Amino acid sequence: MNRKWITLFLVGLLVCFPLYQLIISLVGMNRTIVIAGGPDGGLYHPIALSLKSALDRSGRKAEVIATDGTIENLKLIAKGEVDFAFVQPGAYQGLMRYEPSLLKESSKKIDVKLLDRVSFVVNLYSQPLHIAVREGSGIRSLKDLKGKRINLGVKLSGDYPMSRLLLESLEIEKGKLHTHFSYPEMTMAFKDDQLDAAFITVGMHASVFQNLAKSGKIYFLSIPNNEALAAMQLQLTPFQVPRGIYQFEGSPVPSSDISTVATGAHLIARKDMNSSIVERVAEELLNTAFLKENKLQELFNNGKEFAKSKPFFPIHEGARMVYEPETRSFFRPEIVEMWENLRSFIVSVCVALFFGYKWFRKRKDRLKDNKIDDYVRRVLEIERQQMHFDIGGSIDDLPKLQDLENRLTKLREECFSDFSGYDLQDEPGTDCFLELCASLSEKINAKMSRFKLGGEIQRLVKVIESEKKSDSA
Repeated sequence: MNRKWITLFLVGLLVCFPLYQLIISLVGMNRTIVIAGGPDGGLYHPIALSLKSALDRSGRKAEVIATDGTIENLKLIAKGEVDFAFVQPGAYQGLMRYEPSLLKESSKKIDVKLLDRVSFVVNLYSQPLHIAVREGSGIRSLKDLKGKRINLGVKLSGDYPMSRLLLESLEIEKGKLHTHFSYPEMTMAFKDDQLDAAFITVGMHASVFQNLAKSGKIYFLSIPNNEALAAMQLQLTPFQVPRGIYQFEGSPVPSSDISTVATGAHLIARKDMNSSIVERVAEELLNTAFLKENKLQELFNNGKEFAKSKPFFPIHEGARMVYEPETRSFFRPEIVEMWENLRSFIVSVCVALFFGYKWFRKRKDRLKDNKIDDYVRRVLEIERQQMHFDIGGSIDDLPKLQDLENRLTKLREECFSDFSGYDLQDEPGTDCFLELCASLSEKINAKMSRFKLGGEIQRLVKVIESEKKSDSA
């Protein structure tokens, strides 16, 4: 490849890449924030919409997309297609353990390496595991669940891996009696006595519990060894569901406190997400008005300690600045990043200008070399023309020789105007040119002198011959 094009490519790359980084940094600070919510009717989606409204009020553009829930949300974050998403921690790992075939589809499969791009922002609320039992089913303890019709939840939901974990701890094999109803289908199945029990893992303010309580046919079982079960999984904690939370008046539901385990409901973000945006989102989620609007009681009561509890992924730097203000630097990270990109761009431009100047000087020198070559060529052309007068010639040829001498003088003047005194001393080609000019000028002047002398001799000969003729006459 031509050296000129290689040089231009490298200089362009040197300037364009830092410029691209700077533009991306500036655009990233003002682009629309994309939040993956969940399915309609779930708890994730309304919280996502509430977060969008809060960000809109603060001057940041945001949009919410509906998804199928945790698995899709986790994949979208890992692939960098959304900025924030709501997930149930451990759900993906549970499905990988109990139903890996479900995740082999390209739409569900997540490259494990991409999970390194996921970071934790906030733990929003607990999602306790409920064991709902139908009156008249004959189930009074966990050991009675064996051989009963149990709904484990939709396979790609957060309910299913928790249900399988409970079955495993109870040493109950999954069988034909176990169903995968959605919440509305499960409610109807209880009503029609087609279901004996159901395992439900969702936040306590989900409408499914109020619907079950209104039926008057459901009660809930405790897990006696809930602390032991929680110790088996990183994402689980012992949990107490208070008496009467789902139905306060009349017969309270549940009729007594329920001992169980709970996982969290986490907001996650892309690891490379702008720290200031993540910080703003975390602050909005901890805002009292937001907590009241979304009835996030645990987060309201326990604040930052609950918000940062049980992170299933590394805590994002922006969220860490909210939880640990002492780690905050004097300058915001995105400002530092922007200035770093700007500095990199300026340095790259300076380097590019330096190399451009060097290239221009070399190009100029090459042009000078070409000019010297042109001057030498023109001198040699005059040399060839004067060689015609080496043999013969007369005084009549003096105008032609004078013209060659004038052309040579003009050529020297052009050279002196193109090259400074320093260039004439520094450029070896000019020495050759000037020596050729001097040598050629001497030759032309010698020929002119010879022709003049020859002309005088011829004139004298003619005078002498004329006098001889007059004497003889």
